Amino acid sequence: MLVAKGLRKTFHGQQVLKGVDFTADPGELIVIVGRSGCGKSTLLRCLNGLESFDEGEIAFGDLVLKTGPDDRQTRALRANFGMVFQSFNLFPHLDLLGNLVAAPMIVKGMTRAQAEAIALPLLEKVGLAGHARHYPSQMSGGQQQRAAIARALAMAPKVMLYDEPTSALDPWLVDEVFDVMRKLDAEGMTQIVVTHETRFAREVAREIVFMEEGLIVEKGPPSVLFGSPKDPRTIKYMSKFAP
Repeated sequence: MLVAKGLRKTFHGQQVLKGVDFTADPGELIVIVGRSGCGKSTLLRCLNGLESFDEGEIAFGDLVLKTGPDDRQTRALRANFGMVFQSFNLFPHLDLLGNLVAAPMIVKGMTRAQAEAIALPLLEKVGLAGHARHYPSQMSGGQQQRAAIARALAMAPKVMLYDEPTSALDPWLVDEVFDVMRKLDAEGMTQIVVTHETRFAREVAREIVFMEEGLIVEKGPPSVLFGSPKDPRTIKYMSKFAP
């Protein structure tokens, strides 16, 4: 279980997180929604130690990360997470297979053969088995983002985090990425997704978390958040996406 308690974070005098409590059970697919600037991405980056926080703590299994510098604990926490960003961040000078084997070889000390034995099935999982020797410039945006997911999976994370993974894609490529996330959900992967794609949130999420001005205002299954939210702020936000 991933648990965050009382997270507070300030940027340049502006409090972005105002005491956030967040929990993700194993195998959950949680979608975090809210207006731009509400703290969604900051929360996501705090959860895996990419962003420090001013107050609170994050616990994942036996690991506990608190405020203050603790590089060893931060690295140990981060090793459990895969992160997929808005931009694909693939190495342009490497083909897809090279992109996937780089981190296992450098970080985990695997041989090329060991890393490829992990990478090739992952490319097949995301529908890119025939593109192992293609370079990012030869791929569509949807294919590059699927490759980015496979690259994160190559490090065997226990939790996958996505920060607006389809915002840079043309609308007809969005489902390519979401189909991979649906497949991972069926396999029991814990996933936390920041997105404005309310169709995905409505159809696939097990829980939706609505944030407003640095706080979690309301959370629950899609049927509740879209059908009968309780907080006036949630009602106002969700009314924009009524079917």
